[in-house]
Amino acid sequence: MKQVVYSTVKLKPELRRMIEDYAEVYEVGEGGAPDLSRVTVLLCGPVTGQDLDAMKNLRFIQCVYAGVDSLPWSHIREDVTVASNVGSNADAVAEHAFALLLAAAKRITFFDQRVRGGNFEVVGESKMLHGRRICILGLGAIGTRVAEIAKAFKMHVVGYGRSLRSGAVVDEFYPPERIDEALKGCDYAVIALPLTKHTRGLITYERLCLMKRDGILVNVGRAPIVVKEDLVRFLKENPSFIFANDVWWNIRSPSEDSDVYSLPNTLSTPWVAGAASSRETYEEMLRQAVENVVRYLKGEKPLNIVRHEDYR
Repeated sequence: MKQVVYSTVKLKPELRRMIEDYAEVYEVGEGGAPDLSRVTVLLCGPVTGQDLDAMKNLRFIQCVYAGVDSLPWSHIREDVTVASNVGSNADAVAEHAFALLLAAAKRITFFDQRVRGGNFEVVGESKMLHGRRICILGLGAIGTRVAEIAKAFKMHVVGYGRSLRSGAVVDEFYPPERIDEALKGCDYAVIALPLTKHTRGLITYERLCLMKRDGILVNVGRAPIVVKEDLVRFLKENPSFIFANDVWWNIRSPSEDSDVYSLPNTLSTPWVAGAASSRETYEEMLRQAVENVVRYLKGEKPLNIVRHEDYR
């Protein structure tokens, strides 16, 4: 049976042709809905459980985005291979993470707002990065890139994750069971973890208390990795601590997260670290996703296969 690829995102002609060399291709919104029962490969952004149920011959899912936590996992059969697009936006997200860290440490928005009102008074103190201890939670493509940038600032880099990548530039490394040791005494921390059943709720009040009280926590991973109620309590009790954030618990209803972003010791962006505000980043992500689909169609092992058990 010939492979049938269905894409829930629009493809540039050159990307579509790459797939057409090996399979029939259907895109969302073109000339009516395809016969989903014939689909063997799904290239997707958002997808519904109902559509997945209709794909009786589905064998491979390639996500356009780095994370796969938003997939309706209860509708994905165990025999379907799922690949994330991890690493496709690593440079963009790592740059944004450091932009948040620098903006928080150097109090950029604080002074900008005052200067716009004609107030040039210098109050308070900015924080140095040089020589400070930074914990990078998650040493995948994004975390590894953050570590490289941190070393360029001559920071002491503490890595935390399931494994240590070859070539990762860290001064210390801690596996999952030693997270408390990784965070203890850190000036700064960056969350670059995927959201799985193992990382959900990982950052609690008790773990926030392990960091320095005037520290900075940056989150470019997923919001539910942090227990929101614990974060709010900690930020209220420690006004010198800053939470710099690009990911949200209620992205479809942002006002529900006002208990976080309304606090004075927060710095926020509206989930724009990756492709949302960069056409260049999105096109690179889509290109890498298509290349992985082609790899599968050619009979090669796809990159970035995820474990079903991490999401069920």
